[in-house]
Amino acid sequence: MHTFRGPWPEGKSGAMALTFDCDVTYAYAPARPGPDGPRTGAALFEKQPKRLQGYSRGLYGVNVGLPRILDMLKRRGVSGSFYIPGANVERWPDDFRRIVDEGHEVGAHGHEHENLSLYKDDPDGERRILETCIAAFEKHLGQRPTGYRSPAWDMNLHSGRILMEQGIAYDSSLFAEEAPYLLSAAYPDQPDLLEFPIDWSLDDATYYMWFMPPHLMAQFHDPDEVFRIWQAELDGIIGEGGVFTLTCHPSVIGRHHRMNILERLLDHVTARGDIWLAPLSEIAAWVQPRMARDSATEAAE
Repeated sequence: MHTFRGPWPEGKSGAMALTFDCDVTYAYAPARPGPDGPRTGAALFEKQPKRLQGYSRGLYGVNVGLPRILDMLKRRGVSGSFYIPGANVERWPDDFRRIVDEGHEVGAHGHEHENLSLYKDDPDGERRILETCIAAFEKHLGQRPTGYRSPAWDMNLHSGRILMEQGIAYDSSLFAEEAPYLLSAAYPDQPDLLEFPIDWSLDDATYYMWFMPPHLMAQFHDPDEVFRIWQAELDGIIGEGGVFTLTCHPSVIGRHHRMNILERLLDHVTARGDIWLAPLSEIAAWVQPRMARDSATEAAE
């Protein structure tokens, strides 16, 4: 499978993106498809949580985790990518507008964090969700999202085409590589949508997400262990010219001892000096014309 492994700007060995999925309250209350489509306006605000335990965890992400992340990125001079459900943008527009105001990328992440496996036979419903999310971005953030990450990291065979119809430049939801590739190169009958692969081992929730049993209980891992895993993956992926895409969640990574992992990882990036650290939108703008040129050259030969 053809992937892009450089050249990278200024002779860098590879690229890295710090990405943050701002599920907040929806991380603990997965949305189910409704008969009337995505909820907006008064109907959205009328929705009340059935239990406050999970809802309060999400609020920690809005009230504490997200500001702490933004303060750290500002101090370090780093830009990140934030994937936000449209409903969260509607509920807390000022909190998420700060992301844009401070120069970070914002990407689409469903509207109420809908699991796309529930829409495998309903492309029109999936399309309405994306359109509703984009409309919330335009109204409250003043811009359309460049990239997309699917809730629950799941997609349907029609998802790629829907994304391209709506002008989405790239996706970051799938697992097939460690470097950017086109969906058409990996999956049958898919469009030429740029994919930045992710992995559960590069997600903070895998190590720290905690639900009441019997649903899910992740162990609370030692930060040193998580740092060693992420550093080893970073060095390995960069060593092969790929893109290290780290996924974190404000309500998870926002704790003090976990933010320390990000700080140490950034220290390691600085010490190496050969890693291009940028939002995925910037990496996509670099990769896309070069992949197109490579494809045209191969076709000519």
